[in-house]
Amino acid sequence: MRALLDEQLSSQIAVELRRRGQDVTAVSERRHLLGSSDPRVMEAAAREGRAVITNNVKDFRPLAAQRLAAGRGHPGLILVPSTRSRRLAAVIALADGIEALMTENPDGIADSERWLPPL
Repeated sequence: MRALLDEQLSSQIAVELRRRGQDVTAVSERRHLLGSSDPRVMEAAAREGRAVITNNVKDFRPLAAQRLAAGRGHPGLILVPSTRSRRLAAVIALADGIEALMTENPDGIADSERWLPPL
């Protein structure tokens, strides 16, 4: 599975996951995506076959549904509960949860979503 970490989550999560051998990049690491709209982020993820990792549930779930309704599909959503800490101290815990989900779904989660458990 490949993934794109949304901008509001620390890019250190992507760094940690790459250190562990996972194919994860962050919006904040990509100059052309910095400050982009959610539809643009979803389109970039879809083009690259990367699930979007985000805690912006209210915006990305409708985007995913719209793509499905239009017959376009999406590469999947990994949803981070808003109750999860996003502080730097939580990077390892978030990376652990994301890595477990990626390992359980090596072929991806196209057209679906998975929630990380709350801490």
